[in-house]
Amino acid sequence: MKTLSPNYSNLEQQRQGLLRQLADLRELRRGSITEQFLTVKHADGCLVRRGPYPLLTRKDAKKTVSVRVTDPALVPLYRQQIQTRREFERVVDQLARVGEQLGDLAVAEVVPKKTSGGVGAKRRGASVGRSHGEPAGT
Repeated sequence: MKTLSPNYSNLEQQRQGLLRQLADLRELRRGSITEQFLTVKHADGCLVRRGPYPLLTRKDAKKTVSVRVTDPALVPLYRQQIQTRREFERVVDQLARVGEQLGDLAVAEVVPKKTSGGVGAKRRGASVGRSHGEPAGT
């Protein structure tokens, strides 16, 4: 298998760079931070809006799971971890695209390209020396 083409070398360099990026990503967290507001009715009947309360929200088995973040110091840490997860997904997507391109190059090396050339009759399997209308045995 030829793997020395400039396209292959360039794609392999991209792949190695993406793998290095993945190795550097450490703390990941699924979901997002949202803000929750509550409307509370006081004893005198007036409504008061309370909040915002930070929530860590994510999908788990087709359901949304939310957990209130009680320590405000954790909110920036969670946001950074969520951002790192999104970066992880972006790099993995790029890695998959590069892998597909490398796969296409490998397939192109195995499957010969169709060339134009040859006469239509020869390509259809007509025997040599036989013209139209002549019987096969003459």
